[in-house]
Amino acid sequence: MVRTQKFLCALANGVTILNSKFIDTCLSSSSMPSTNSFILQDKANEKRFNIKLAEVVKRAKANSRCLLRGIAVYCAEGIPNGPETYKSIVEANGGEFSVYRGRAGALRKREDGEEEAVYLLTGTTPKDKALWPKFGQMARDNGHVPRIVLTEWLLDTAMSQEIKWRDAYLAK
Repeated sequence: MVRTQKFLCALANGVTILNSKFIDTCLSSSSMPSTNSFILQDKANEKRFNIKLAEVVKRAKANSRCLLRGIAVYCAEGIPNGPETYKSIVEANGGEFSVYRGRAGALRKREDGEEEAVYLLTGTTPKDKALWPKFGQMARDNGHVPRIVLTEWLLDTAMSQEIKWRDAYLAK
């Protein structure tokens, strides 16, 4: 179990995750084996990521690729691993993704008075940090709460298939 782009995008579909022995068995057998005997067990990474894979897959099925529905996620252009990596994870989970270059974008204005968070995935380079005040102002001007976060927020959210918050996600 890893937090790669492909794994997290597949997880968003709520698919059954099998270990590699399933492929080996398929290749050496003349019939299709039952998948029940090959469900991935990875206690070490479950502990590392603080999740239970079976519960995450169940939540992913319930989320039906809509975990981030209605949530705007922006990304600094120079972010490590590139914006395309995070775009696919956000979109696989039903979110709205845009690269943020310091200009007001197509952020929809909140008219109902309710505050809604918008996220900027960022690194901590001086160039990225220069975007933070502009992003915060754009979000507030449109009735949103700006959350300027490290990529850990998205990776943890996609891996757990639930939106959770910790101040440790905030970029500093």
